Amino acid sequence: MKLKVLIVEDEQLMRQEIIHTTPWEQFSCVVVGEAENGVMGEEMILQLKPDLVITDIRMPGQDGMTMLENTNPPAAIILTGFSDFEFAQKAIRLGVRDYILKPIDTKDFHAILKKICKELHLQKYAQPLPRFQEYVVPIKTDKQDFYIDCAINYIKKSYHKDISLRDASGCIGITESYLSRLFKQKTGYTFLEYLRNHRLKIALELMEDRSIRINEVARKTGFRDMSYFSEVFRKHVGMSPTRFLNGFKTSTSRLPESILPADEANRETHKI
Repeated sequence: MKLKVLIVEDEQLMRQEIIHTTPWEQFSCVVVGEAENGVMGEEMILQLKPDLVITDIRMPGQDGMTMLENTNPPAAIILTGFSDFEFAQKAIRLGVRDYILKPIDTKDFHAILKKICKELHLQKYAQPLPRFQEYVVPIKTDKQDFYIDCAINYIKKSYHKDISLRDASGCIGITESYLSRLFKQKTGYTFLEYLRNHRLKIALELMEDRSIRINEVARKTGFRDMSYFSEVFRKHVGMSPTRFLNGFKTSTSRLPESILPADEANRETHKI
């Protein structure tokens, strides 16, 4: 799934250069529209609902900051000249993700774009799992709350092992059927559902390290069957584990020259 990008810039040449010279595929993005001023930009943001808006500050009709304040897109990058530098810094404090000074340094632009797109992909693709509500032990507890707290602590300490409801009930010292009924009543999940969701939560945390291998994630989170891990991950995150990782990490051979590490690309900085 690609991120939708809208470009708002009153200088046509600048706008076209950004659109046509940026390797959007490398960042899993697609440009869905362009606007030449803040009024048009505001209309297009409301209509197209882009994930990222790249906009100039000073434009005829309506400036970029007013446009962003009126529409509140998920993320924005501001293009600015040195005269607006302090204004751009204020924009960052108001929630704008980053700013680029003109003339645009391609290397800096791609680095910022890469960082923001990673963050946006994580937010979008990890949305299903946050609906998992971890059980919070009430301030005033009774024996039933104590049992559930013990069961959840057992999950948190042993999720990487091959554990079951029977193992948890035996550890706590109550019957399997009683723990099963009580767990569902108190948490809203069966024991296995809670265990699965906790494992997926840990898996997503591990996968913030883009160099990690999928089979290592599965092993560390207690999924002994890779195909089952892939099936569960796809169902709850919306894509396969491999697709999730590949959406954010790009092999060095596919990176644009301008964002290769310095020791691999000692080239002159390009200007847009």
